[in-house]
Amino acid sequence: MMMNNLQKSAIANFFSDPKLKLVKLNEQEYMEGLIAYRSQHDEQDMMFEATLQAIEKHKFSQESYTILSIGCGSGLFEKPFLTKLLNLKKSIYFVGIDPNKLECVKTEEWCQELSEFQPEKFRFKIYPVELEKLKLSQSFDLILLIHSFCYFSEIESSFQKVYELLRAEGIAIIAIAVKTKLNEPYYSISQRLYQRPRFFSEDLYQFFSEQNIPFYQETIEFLVNITKCFQKDSQLAKNLLDFIVGANTKYFSTSQLQILLDYFTSNSQKLESGEIMIPNSVSLYYFQKKEEEEIKKGN
Repeated sequence: MMMNNLQKSAIANFFSDPKLKLVKLNEQEYMEGLIAYRSQHDEQDMMFEATLQAIEKHKFSQESYTILSIGCGSGLFEKPFLTKLLNLKKSIYFVGIDPNKLECVKTEEWCQELSEFQPEKFRFKIYPVELEKLKLSQSFDLILLIHSFCYFSEIESSFQKVYELLRAEGIAIIAIAVKTKLNEPYYSISQRLYQRPRFFSEDLYQFFSEQNIPFYQETIEFLVNITKCFQKDSQLAKNLLDFIVGANTKYFSTSQLQILLDYFTSNSQKLESGEIMIPNSVSLYYFQKKEEEEIKKGN
């Protein structure tokens, strides 16, 4: 218990230390960090299956879909998801938006490949823009928010925008992290970097409950392999650690970096193989825009 309190005190001091130099990741660093992070766990496979199950339950009889991905990034989730739907002989009109222009270029490239491969089944538009600045007159059967809701400045207005973009009987699927020991550093560092907190599953659950919005929630638990974080002079190690904490760790002193690694060690488990694993969780929220709600709103 004494050691646990000392560790908590050390990490609390680490977050509040004015000497801790925090530098935001640029677009390239963020993308490299995201790729490194997603290579160290199987969360995406589980989210992929859960999302497909939601589609099969509510929308599988449809032959064509209009799909909007908010925060599509480079399409690490969207590409296999859309490919799967195309393999099921579905027709798709896909719109992806993300403020990261570099990642939008990547999405544009693989979308073009899909379009050339199945021109009669797949059309797309990619916009390098934030949700708040998006201006579209159309509505969508399916809206994906895969780890993007946490970046919004405000929950209610963002949700209202998503709701307006859904057509009657349309479904929104939101993947958002649960606040765990792994992302505690990210939460605290983001508050200092952006002067506002990032949203987690708990915040979205509270919003849905307070607004009496019907929703379905599924929690996916998985282990993240953070072994690479402890390998000195490794670019992959730096990319992984940068993404986990949400800042460029090359500006951390040796002692600051050690406090951070000690924190992760104290909250992880070491396997017989020597790999260091730390638990994490993500919530999937589904909500559907009911036709009677649309009619009532029109009246």
